[in-house]
Amino acid sequence: MSRKKQSYRYIGGIVAATTVITQFQPVIASADISTSDFNMRDNVVSLTGIMEVSNNMGQVTRGDFARMLVNASGFRENLPASSSSVFADVPVDNPNAVFIKIAVSQGFMTGFLGGVFRPDEKVTYREGVKAVLALLGYGDGDFTGDMTSSRMSRFQFLELNENLNRGADEVLNQSDCVNLFYNLLKTKKKDTSEIYGKMLDCELNSDGEINPISILKDERKGPILVRKGFSVSQSVPFSSEKANVFLNGTASTLAAVKASQKATGFVVLYYNVKSKTIWAYTTDGWDNDTLTGENAYVLLMGEVKNIYYKSTDVITPTSIRLEVDTGNSDSEISDSEAMDDNGYLSVNLDSSKLQYLFSIYGKVTVGDKVVIVCSKNGTAYTAVDAIDY
Repeated sequence: MSRKKQSYRYIGGIVAATTVITQFQPVIASADISTSDFNMRDNVVSLTGIMEVSNNMGQVTRGDFARMLVNASGFRENLPASSSSVFADVPVDNPNAVFIKIAVSQGFMTGFLGGVFRPDEKVTYREGVKAVLALLGYGDGDFTGDMTSSRMSRFQFLELNENLNRGADEVLNQSDCVNLFYNLLKTKKKDTSEIYGKMLDCELNSDGEINPISILKDERKGPILVRKGFSVSQSVPFSSEKANVFLNGTASTLAAVKASQKATGFVVLYYNVKSKTIWAYTTDGWDNDTLTGENAYVLLMGEVKNIYYKSTDVITPTSIRLEVDTGNSDSEISDSEAMDDNGYLSVNLDSSKLQYLFSIYGKVTVGDKVVIVCSKNGTAYTAVDAIDY
């Protein structure tokens, strides 16, 4: 099989590495919410792409709130080009122009008499309540009598006011918006049993909260094989300058990954764009204390010597036997009791993708050289991902 210099086939599933999300230490306006609870909410809202907190107590403008609303809606996927001004005080080159146009056209927000929007005015709790109910599918016809009071009552009934303590005309700050949008994500849409956040890859845990790790799990990409001489930084589609970096399951630095790549000749990467996180696996620099549970991943390089099938199923392979290149594999592999006298190691194939890969229909055959990401349980090795080398 040809050795490619810059273009590789990426094969297999996603490594279920334990995710550690960057923590913030916010000053929180509401006294009845813990810092850890707010951090979780903040991460969920950030990972869904709705907003990024830059100043927890910073007041939010109407223009910026329009951007948040559209980012929380299905309209964010195909933003139209803003070629005309809708409001006299929102020129076409206003960075929020297209978001304001969508927010108003969909009834999330409204303008003022005189054809103005007042994008730099601060958004109020009253406006936030109306906007979030509109996102859930509630319109003017769903309310009677005093519209503000009726909306507030529905808002509270749906528990959208959790961790929010504002009067109708009070201004919202960024922490308020985190709580507002987090509550939106876990609330059912009008006349459905589906939470609003499902369209943004959110799901509720048994405790009724949204776990940010479930969002990350769906968005992790890889594996990518980066050989010595090629850039780790340029192998991911975001700036790695402020990325969260893990090396072999342990919090690390990009410099350490590069050094390990240089020492071993290659590195296998996984990444998450939303959290700007890089998980790197090499055959050097392992912290043996972390080699348990979900962090127990090792790299093996070698030549496929045999592909094994069940006697009752000659289509689906169950394991392979690998002639391990000990110089380019996990440092302890040569001492493994699982390796036979020929330097061959049996590796189990449990996932459908990898079973297909090594089957008669797949691309890897006996004699091919591969890098395999494995989970290790005692002396048993199970393939998690495989990459053509």
